[in-house]
Amino acid sequence: MLVFRGLPAQIPFPEMTAVTFGNFDGVHLGHQAILRTLVQTAKAKGLRSVVITFFPHPLKILAPERAPTLLQSLEDRLESLEGALVDCTVVVPFTLDFASLTAQAFLDRLVNNLKMNTLVVGEDARFGAQRQGDISFLRSASARMNFELLVVESQMASDKRISSSRIRKLLAAGEVQEAALLLSRPFSITGEVVRGEGRGRELGFPTANLLSDAETMPMFGVYACQVEAMGKLWLSAVHNGPIPTFGCKRPALEAHIIGFNGELKGHRIRVLFHKFLRPIQKFENSDALRAQIRKDVEETLKFFGQG
Repeated sequence: MLVFRGLPAQIPFPEMTAVTFGNFDGVHLGHQAILRTLVQTAKAKGLRSVVITFFPHPLKILAPERAPTLLQSLEDRLESLEGALVDCTVVVPFTLDFASLTAQAFLDRLVNNLKMNTLVVGEDARFGAQRQGDISFLRSASARMNFELLVVESQMASDKRISSSRIRKLLAAGEVQEAALLLSRPFSITGEVVRGEGRGRELGFPTANLLSDAETMPMFGVYACQVEAMGKLWLSAVHNGPIPTFGCKRPALEAHIIGFNGELKGHRIRVLFHKFLRPIQKFENSDALRAQIRKDVEETLKFFGQG
């Protein structure tokens, strides 16, 4: 997948394009329906598929106090878009100058810079200064500017629209299994393994301590997870939050990777959250904590059918 940082003055391939645009935070089932239509349409018409995504989130520029936490880093978002078989992604830096573009000026750039033949959008699409562009505007513009408009219906689950904000609420409640259904994959966090305090090793359950810049984290608790490390997937019991038994108020993300005995410090790993096991607890002593961690490991193995 080609990636452009900023809207190119001219797309560097001869074919015309099928285009979609949006934040695509999380690349959930609703986004995937749009991407599927985009890629299939491009293939059928002999076009290149192009996704325009924005970074940072527009609200971080326009109304920082209302800006949501992102479900994915930009790197992970691009990886998900590539997995959807998109030909090209344009990452547009969202600035006040860009926010001032009228809906018509934005469409002009798509047609002139990207040789847009087809535009694919969700039924709730809004864009341009003061969000003046909507489906009605696009229907009129498609006739005037000679491009095809395809509108994809919102995807539903349990009679509610699938959205990034709905997934954030599920994660905040620890409902990672329900979030995974809406994402079509487990929610995950990537980061670098850093040196910890060594308490896990002293307890007989060494942990990989993750330093992550993830904006969205699941509710504090212990989870049954998988960890992607050293080219493999490992089962893992993961602690996310403070450690009250040792008086640690600062949240920590610590993964006991079952059966792994290597060194991960300095490596980047991915933690995939599959099931909430229990809330954070304060234990009377190390022995009580050790016994509970053993139960957490047993529950993790049981969840993955290995208990």
